[in-house]
Amino acid sequence: MPGITYETVFIAEPEIPTEQVDQLVSKIKDTIAAHQGSVTSEDRWGRRRLAYPLRGHREGFYTVMNFTAEPTVILALEHLYNVTDSVIRQLTVKVIKSKKKFRPRRERAPGDVHRSAGGRMGGGMRPRGDGPSRPLPVVTPPPPIVAAETPAAGPSAPAPQGDKPS
Repeated sequence: MPGITYETVFIAEPEIPTEQVDQLVSKIKDTIAAHQGSVTSEDRWGRRRLAYPLRGHREGFYTVMNFTAEPTVILALEHLYNVTDSVIRQLTVKVIKSKKKFRPRRERAPGDVHRSAGGRMGGGMRPRGDGPSRPLPVVTPPPPIVAAETPAAGPSAPAPQGDKPS
């Protein structure tokens, strides 16, 4: 049976009894079987704390299932999740097997410092003084400010002397 591999995760209300979780899981399995699919694995994580409140709940009952089926099963599962009041959140994704082969990691010598644990040169710090230096910008001082001369009343007018008594 050529099918596509999927993974579905749903979070149920934390107060849900175990019998109700069993019924919900059996409904999901029946829906998958109705669409010519087969469940490959089921994993119940139990009650876990949520990252943020969902519908007023701080915890939820997590269940993960892997299955193989035709693409039409996704709409049926989403409909089942939407009409079930005890399901807080759900997600179904297609599992893509990677065909990419990675070569084995190269062993580094103990004194090799080309890359740090963060993967950046020099531990994420910029080199100081070792690399080529850039010329500093040339800063020219501004021209001196010269006070403007005020025109005098005449050629024989004395210059003001401040607070001298006359």
